[in-house]
Amino acid sequence: MKKLFVLAAALMLLPVVANAQTWEGDPGFFFMFEFAGVDVVKGETFCDYPAPTNFGFSAASPCKLEDTFFVTASDLFGWAQTGGYGDISNDECFLLGPGSYYPGWEICITVPCDATIGQINTWTAIMGYCDDTGTPIPGGGGDCLDPNVYGGVNRYSTISMTLEVVESPPALMILQDELYFVEQGATAAYVPFSICNGDPCAPATDYNYSITSLGIIGAPLNTTGTLTGILGGLCGDVYGILDAGESLVCDYDTLTIIAWDVATGTVYDTCVQVVHVVEPVPVPLFTTPVVTILVLAMILAAAVIMKRTAVSKA
Repeated sequence: MKKLFVLAAALMLLPVVANAQTWEGDPGFFFMFEFAGVDVVKGETFCDYPAPTNFGFSAASPCKLEDTFFVTASDLFGWAQTGGYGDISNDECFLLGPGSYYPGWEICITVPCDATIGQINTWTAIMGYCDDTGTPIPGGGGDCLDPNVYGGVNRYSTISMTLEVVESPPALMILQDELYFVEQGATAAYVPFSICNGDPCAPATDYNYSITSLGIIGAPLNTTGTLTGILGGLCGDVYGILDAGESLVCDYDTLTIIAWDVATGTVYDTCVQVVHVVEPVPVPLFTTPVVTILVLAMILAAAVIMKRTAVSKA
């Protein structure tokens, strides 16, 4: 009976032995999360680029070979997450040699529209090992050396940050430059405004707008228009077009824009844009690309002439 018990116990251990992982490389994120915590709004997708690295090149690391790793991210509330690099996605295994890393590896998390203001989430990313069958080891499988020290900075294979849900931006907002310059002599100077559906969770919205000016630069403006189907969190660009053909350097004008939602007319925003006339910027005729093209053209022309001369002498 005792022998049967020992045999059964040994058989139970076989799968563990078969899937055992030998640490050959050393995982770690070259960049920690940029911030310890950030404010996010409902519907927002927040991304970071931690650069998974094989720190086997480090003198202190005992695991100096290439190895198979994966990157995964999780949070407290199960918010949607994406990420990866090229054709490699989060939770997929990839081979990485010592000293190699993926600086463009992206991890993203999206705040759901049913999140609550003041909600605090903890977001965690792990760079871990894959087992000998090419399967990510739950929890990452530990680490050969953690942290790795490079450039005097600790580089960990597990990093975390907090996300706090704050109030969403207004349903309508106008973005503009503080001061916009137009060149003297420009007969069609486009002064831009961005009309934004500020709330990422808001439905697509139509906006009416009007743009007026004082008429100091060119004739007074009285422009109206409509932007249709601006999705939540996105913007549409509109322009006030000034004629500065007869204006003097240092002339100022102000453009006033008013925008409102078509459906109710009660959601609106307004901004005043200051415009300043400046001297025209000279355009250099002989830039490096132009000189290069001219030289090549001269060489080709000379080659053709020399060839024709040689033929005629023959």
